[in-house]
Amino acid sequence: MPQNAFNIPGINENDVLTGRVYSGDPLQAAGNLSYIEFIATVKALWENAYPQIYFEAESSGEIAKYPIITYNLELKRAHTAEPKPRTRFIPKDVDEIIYGQRFQNIVGFNVMTRASTADVPGDENPGYCGAEAADRIMEVFEDFMMEHTPVFKRLGASELVYSRRMSDSKVNRNGIDVCKRTVTYMLTTEKLISTTISRIEKILVDIRTYMATEPENLVQATPNFENVDINIIDLYQTASPNY
Repeated sequence: MPQNAFNIPGINENDVLTGRVYSGDPLQAAGNLSYIEFIATVKALWENAYPQIYFEAESSGEIAKYPIITYNLELKRAHTAEPKPRTRFIPKDVDEIIYGQRFQNIVGFNVMTRASTADVPGDENPGYCGAEAADRIMEVFEDFMMEHTPVFKRLGASELVYSRRMSDSKVNRNGIDVCKRTVTYMLTTEKLISTTISRIEKILVDIRTYMATEPENLVQATPNFENVDINIIDLYQTASPNY
């Protein structure tokens, strides 16, 4: 009897590929999606799908509405494979150069619900309170992000991968006990800049001309203290000076 449910593949056959239907070519990004644009997209899609669960930026101020999902940028750094900008494209017969750099962004999302129904005002749904509600919302949010990852990449996100789920916690915000669940994603973005070679050369010429014609306006690394009076003040002088 076989030890698993997978059949032994035949020659030139792969269970993963056999019978798969391809609907078209891989998606191509339409532009570059920045962190701010990524958050705006997530917010718009989430509020359209789940308007009863608020989506706001993380802040230390008072949150007057629950349940809520907050977001924050935990870290932004140059991509490990691209620590500095690189030339992307130089069109032929065109005075233009395009260069860019990729960045890795650690984006955190926090699901927060009221811990007890005793703190729920009369106009709020008590079904969204407690630790179990926070767990369910987090599961829904993770599925939501996985479902819309192709959308984010189509809009220009270089990559979006699940990073990790942080430990569950219970915090107090402005006198209200809150159940908190945190998940982080790694968002890879790319910043592209287009300029012209003639513009770069013009800036270099302007700087060299300025340095040659107006050297007195340049700040020197070593200050010149000629003809300057200096008063030395004893910061440790006491009520009875020591002469």
